[in-house]
Amino acid sequence: MEVSALGGATGGLTSAVADNTLGQDAFLQLLVTQLRYQDPLSPMENEAFIAQLAQFSSLEQMQQLNTNVETSIQLDQSQANSAATYMIGKEVRAAGDELIVGETNEPEFGYYLPDGAGAVQVTIYDSAGQVVRSLAFAQPDTGSNIQTWDGRDASGTRVEPGSYRVEVEASNADGSAAAATTTVTGHVDGVTFQNGQAWLLVEGREVPLASVLEVFEATTPEDPTE
Repeated sequence: MEVSALGGATGGLTSAVADNTLGQDAFLQLLVTQLRYQDPLSPMENEAFIAQLAQFSSLEQMQQLNTNVETSIQLDQSQANSAATYMIGKEVRAAGDELIVGETNEPEFGYYLPDGAGAVQVTIYDSAGQVVRSLAFAQPDTGSNIQTWDGRDASGTRVEPGSYRVEVEASNADGSAAAATTTVTGHVDGVTFQNGQAWLLVEGREVPLASVLEVFEATTPEDPTE
């Protein structure tokens, strides 16, 4: 009878134990049930009881730690999203290779070069993957370099408005390849949120907040009448 009663009392806990999802309440219920139906002639040893209490304490601490970590992550994400809104109206430089060409603009792009880079080849592609312009720079600066594309193809014709991709290939003085990080610059027009994360709307493209390298005040065009 005792065995049957114990089996019935703990049956509801079987699934929790089997899939390793034993929670704090279930653990405590199991411990109490074990004490209730233990053999009076052979009670649980003090060492075993203390060990189970230690496991219960550890479980409680782990659950509290998980809760604290989740809360911290949510707080950090909230602060980052709030900070993103303050970038509206500013200029940002971010890791990326997309250039947006309008009717008259001259998109700016950049790249970071390691020490020893001796030459840079820049290739600009349209949305179909066709080369529209190639630019060469024989003596680029180490570190950050900023360039402007006039929005024209190799023949000097203004390209159609749309999205283009810039590719930067750098080489060392001995001709070996050098790593180059391509960057794009633009005005932040707004912020959009996707899956709880902030993305900047930069002149027609979405830029993840994590890719932003620099933030600076937007330049004001000079008044031609002055």
